[in-house]
Amino acid sequence: MPLRPVDVRHVSAALASAGNPYIDVEERNAYTHGMDIADVSCVYEDHYLLIMNKPAGLVIHPTYKHADGTMWDAVLAYLATKNGDDWVPPTLPDDPEWAGAPAAVQTMLREKRLQRLWKEDGLLPRPCLVHRLDKDTSGVVALARTERSRRHLIKQFHDHTISKSYLAVIARGADSWADPRAPFTITRRSSTAGEQLVDGRCFYTATPEDEFILDGPLDRDPDERRRCIVISGGQEARTAVRVLGIEEPFALLEVRPITGRTHQIRAHLAASGNAIVGDQMYAPSGHGATARYPLLRQFLHAHRLTLRRYPLNDPYTFTAPLPDDINNWLHDCCPILWHTVTNRG
Repeated sequence: MPLRPVDVRHVSAALASAGNPYIDVEERNAYTHGMDIADVSCVYEDHYLLIMNKPAGLVIHPTYKHADGTMWDAVLAYLATKNGDDWVPPTLPDDPEWAGAPAAVQTMLREKRLQRLWKEDGLLPRPCLVHRLDKDTSGVVALARTERSRRHLIKQFHDHTISKSYLAVIARGADSWADPRAPFTITRRSSTAGEQLVDGRCFYTATPEDEFILDGPLDRDPDERRRCIVISGGQEARTAVRVLGIEEPFALLEVRPITGRTHQIRAHLAASGNAIVGDQMYAPSGHGATARYPLLRQFLHAHRLTLRRYPLNDPYTFTAPLPDDINNWLHDCCPILWHTVTNRG
């Protein structure tokens, strides 16, 4: 099925203001607090799969702190207008081994198979989120709509065959609390120089042909449970990074998490000594202050998601363009990097 853009909810004035990076922080928080259901767009949908484009400032799923006004609420509101779809189980011939059974038994076997088909390939009562994004990270999110599709996607995540690509802008510097407290390595892979251990300063001398692998265990910071750090006893975490462009004091990265840990990209980049611009938790106060305008959320966008769709197992890539807040910031503050993103498409 071709890509089909669908508006889940109309953009409200409150959301438009909440997404503006140039307004006062208190004003933005007031708008966000009063927001019921934000605007979410559907990038793609078929009987088995739903791909959404989540805006920043939106919690992805209800929690005890955010009981409503989440992306999940917007998805359910959208699906409530659809009234399901026209999928029905295929008509299948009887299994050969049923031939000798009494007519009543054959009828029972057909009914049981039909029930199984509805359970496995019929629409779930509610779609299943198979991965998540942080509240202030925007971009592509996948949901499974059937049980077989759910298992198909989960296996891909388990086997690390799904590719998630993020765009991020960093600046030099990070708070001392982000310093690794366990072995943390950055390995540069180059077609000319092979593999070598480097540090985070090398991002500013890299080319797009270089790939960096950040490797260090992550867990909650015992001094501040809201954030994660590289620490002994944490979960194994590896992140792949390519530098797409440099415009001092900033660098534009394409980041691919190899594992999927909480705050992995933000924590690994901070541990490298290069925090994401605008990150209210992981970047130092005033980070990237040379910009003409402040950015009130992290410049981190889930730009591309590549997976194999059920049932044909065909590879497919879904993309979400930069949202207005970080696109405008990039255009105003880093025109060279903005052209790099624009030319990539």
